Amino acid sequence: MFLAFPARCACDTRSPTASGSVRKTRPSSWEMPNFSRRVDASEIMDDLGRPDSEFDQAYRELEIINRRLGGIRAIQRFLPSESNLLMLDVAAGACDVSEALLGRMRARIVVLDVNPKGLEFARTSWPVRADALELPFSDDTFDVVMASLFFHHLSDGNCVRALENMWRVSRRLVLVNDLHRHPVAYWSIRALVAGFSRSAMVKHDGPVSVLRAFQPHEFLRIAERAGVPARVYRSFPYRLVLVAEK
Repeated sequence: MFLAFPARCACDTRSPTASGSVRKTRPSSWEMPNFSRRVDASEIMDDLGRPDSEFDQAYRELEIINRRLGGIRAIQRFLPSESNLLMLDVAAGACDVSEALLGRMRARIVVLDVNPKGLEFARTSWPVRADALELPFSDDTFDVVMASLFFHHLSDGNCVRALENMWRVSRRLVLVNDLHRHPVAYWSIRALVAGFSRSAMVKHDGPVSVLRAFQPHEFLRIAERAGVPARVYRSFPYRLVLVAEK
């Protein structure tokens, strides 16, 4: 069981920002992508009408990717050392990051997502169905508010809005973990999913995610627009972590 709040899909993948900072194009399999700007290409995962079986397979594979390719470490390295933190995982997907953290530390974590399919994987975390762009919590509710591999699904404008919401409900720390848009990351993930993935969703969305991802200065610009004092750190391999402390 999980709590539900009125929600709409928070993943605005096809609307470029007013400044035109998301480049609307469909990357070709045979061309070298342009890594100079974010690409506005659709991801299958953002279609909540897809069959449950497609999400189940994708969630299983993304759990492996997060566990083995630095997704857990990217968040854990910046967490406060004390126990019993109250945390919020925004756009938690299949809740694998939070569940892994709860296996390594004493904390209480609320996992929030607009898609109820992933929330069914919550075991020790507390699931809430709601929109990441309209967090249904009071100001300063959580010690830590985090998001993993979520912001690249959004336009720049909605990244700003999501970060504003995360900052509002946090009383100490905001962490945003996402991909570093880089040629090596792109070709590596293409080779990886071609070799091991059985999910059409992961095979398509993995490379597209890198093209939709960020350079460090773009992450910082989002924080500036949101009025959030932040630093951006690189985390192996090809991840960026935006860290904002109150």
